[in-house]
Amino acid sequence: MTERCYGLLADFAHPEPLIETARAAREAGYTRMEAYSPFMLPELEPVLGQRSNRAYWAGILGALTGGALAVGMQLYANLSYPLDIGGRPLVALQGFAVITFLLTITGGALGALFGLLFLCRLPLLHHPLFEMEAFKRASDDRFLLCIRADDPRFSETDTALWLAERAVSVSKVPA
Repeated sequence: MTERCYGLLADFAHPEPLIETARAAREAGYTRMEAYSPFMLPELEPVLGQRSNRAYWAGILGALTGGALAVGMQLYANLSYPLDIGGRPLVALQGFAVITFLLTITGGALGALFGLLFLCRLPLLHHPLFEMEAFKRASDDRFLLCIRADDPRFSETDTALWLAERAVSVSKVPA
């Protein structure tokens, strides 16, 4: 029985070979890749194709929900328990401004936070890469490229040989 595979992890000593290999992998047709480095590499973002503004939209949705909730609560309170004070109208939107503003900001912040956590699949208590020895150095001095096994172009032997031509070492990541 063969062991299930999460993917192949290629180890690089410098960032330039990682970027070149990621570009070559994209040109070769690989789409399911992950890159890890001790510092940000802006050149990798368009290559990996992971640019997304879904957390932004989660923040907008949270802000709209917070604002609507604030106005709704205040309308409910004013209409359910009417107080005639000084002849003012029951629904005075100017008086709703402070609470509406505060709940809009709070809803936006919470929406962006939880949206980002959801999109990043956090908290991630276990991942197959956590067991790899090379991955432990990814935040220190190593640059890693993982081509996942669920990529349509992935073939364990062919992909391993292709990566071995470019990387310092290639290791199989068990699932």
